[in-house]
Amino acid sequence: MSSRKAFTPAQLAWINRKSKPKAHDPADGGELNIIPFLDIIMNILIFVLASVTSVFTATIPMPAPSSGPSTGSGGNSNEVNITLKITREGYIVGAPGGFLQPGCSVVGSATITVPLVGGQHDFTALSRCMQTIRNNPEWRTELADNHKIQIAANQDIPYRVLVGTLDAVRETNLGAKDMFTEPTLGILN
Repeated sequence: MSSRKAFTPAQLAWINRKSKPKAHDPADGGELNIIPFLDIIMNILIFVLASVTSVFTATIPMPAPSSGPSTGSGGNSNEVNITLKITREGYIVGAPGGFLQPGCSVVGSATITVPLVGGQHDFTALSRCMQTIRNNPEWRTELADNHKIQIAANQDIPYRVLVGTLDAVRETNLGAKDMFTEPTLGILN
């Protein structure tokens, strides 16, 4: 015989009652607390957003334009290359034979071609300078079908200045796209 005793009907009823899951009534306050879950999700979201912006800004290759002879397609050594450097002090414009001086009509040594006005980059003066380049009698023929320009900026130049610069060199009037519509971007060291 076994020394094990069988449960009484009252004990079996008590065991069955305790082992069944209770139905939760929303009125009794038995709601699931999701606040810790939301805290974790928000922290993950912040780290994902922070890493996405650093990944995109760190992986955009922007080779700086060279000041040597052109190695572009066709090997045309007579091609007129226009370069534009955006600095904290203004714009430096490179043209065949050197750098344009203020007024954009004389070529000389490196200097600020279009200085700041009131502490801001002067997009209007830059656009006038680009028009002067396109209308220069020495370069007009070569630039008739050439809409390329090499633009390099210091790393601390605001994005709005880069966009304003691209707009200023692209067209004389809104929608005209009659100046330098094929920019190559770079970063100055």
